Amino acid sequence: MVVVTIGLTDRLVGLVANLMYAENLSEINWTMNQGITTRDKIMEAAETVFSQKGYYETAVDEIVKQSSTSKGSVYFHFPSKESLFLAVMDHLGNRLIRRVEHAIDRQSKPSERLETALITTLETLTKHKTIAKLLLIKGYSMGETFPRKRQEIFSRLAALIKVLLDDISVAKKRREINTEVAAYAWLGAISEVVVQWIENGNPHPVLEAFPTLRALIFKSLDLEE
Repeated sequence: MVVVTIGLTDRLVGLVANLMYAENLSEINWTMNQGITTRDKIMEAAETVFSQKGYYETAVDEIVKQSSTSKGSVYFHFPSKESLFLAVMDHLGNRLIRRVEHAIDRQSKPSERLETALITTLETLTKHKTIAKLLLIKGYSMGETFPRKRQEIFSRLAALIKVLLDDISVAKKRREINTEVAAYAWLGAISEVVVQWIENGNPHPVLEAFPTLRALIFKSLDLEE
């Protein structure tokens, strides 16, 4: 009856997959009892493999090998490769947004908060190239599913940036500025710089691109204090 309570379809898929692929019943029981730990191992392995090979070229068997789990364990937690990739995207998007939120909370002046958001986003995507690859590049072979999920994640980040821009525009009495459009332009510029860096090795987002991006964002909107 637990299967029905949690969700009939997903649990049936998981249990059937376990019976098909797990080496023995003790592995199935261990997987169910240690769900959080196993799920985390699978997610971590998926981040690595997806970032190296992209969505289409990645086989579930490679994630199984990388995570030292079983195919049954993977399908117990994730009904499909697509659902696993989307879960990884959500996880990485949340990680990026939390980093930005934590960084700006330590600043008080509106302009410093905006600048901190910019540099933190660039630093995170630069230091953690897996995040950048999976959020910006490696999922296009999924078709329309990837850009929809990407848009969902970046809409959350854009909403955060919009609040920072609102604070500055109110203080500067610049109410004619469409801060929502500006926030998406902000993210678009960052995305293009990071993608160029991943593909070509330059310019470096933090060391080379940041001063120019900052100048474009602040000066074009006349938001310098």
